[in-house]
Amino acid sequence: MRYKDAEKNKISEKVFSLMEGGIPCGKACFKAGVPKSTFLGWVKPEGTLADRYAHAREAMIHTIAEEVLEISDNDPISIVDQHGISRYDSAAVQHQRLRVDSRKWLLSKMMPKVYGDKSVQEVTGADGGPLTIASLDLKNLTDEELDNMNYLMSKGSSEEETK
Repeated sequence: MRYKDAEKNKISEKVFSLMEGGIPCGKACFKAGVPKSTFLGWVKPEGTLADRYAHAREAMIHTIAEEVLEISDNDPISIVDQHGISRYDSAAVQHQRLRVDSRKWLLSKMMPKVYGDKSVQEVTGADGGPLTIASLDLKNLTDEELDNMNYLMSKGSSEEETK
């Protein structure tokens, strides 16, 4: 089916709005009445809708993060046993945990720099610049310094051989 530009824009805005509300792209496309593949064809990287899609996707991710807090803060369903004692339903607790864990996992994959667990160490030189490697001129070393270097180098390699 061929869509006119006005139809594309109307449908795209509906999809973007749904995504910003936390609904994934596929479900948003279904609710808007357009196949996901068709919609993604409209949102090519060089297309005019690409920036709008990127914004909607980021908003969706942050909305999912808010859902994690919402789900975590809600009390699970309580049940009352035959003695009149109220307690949390263990199945409801497990379901709530699954909902939180799946969203956390998804967030870590969709936006790892913000929601991922991986920490990265970066080594930089002075004032955040690149590292500089000092060169060593072996010609200016004394015989004693060269002997010490040879000893240390042979000691390190002999330790590796014994492992």
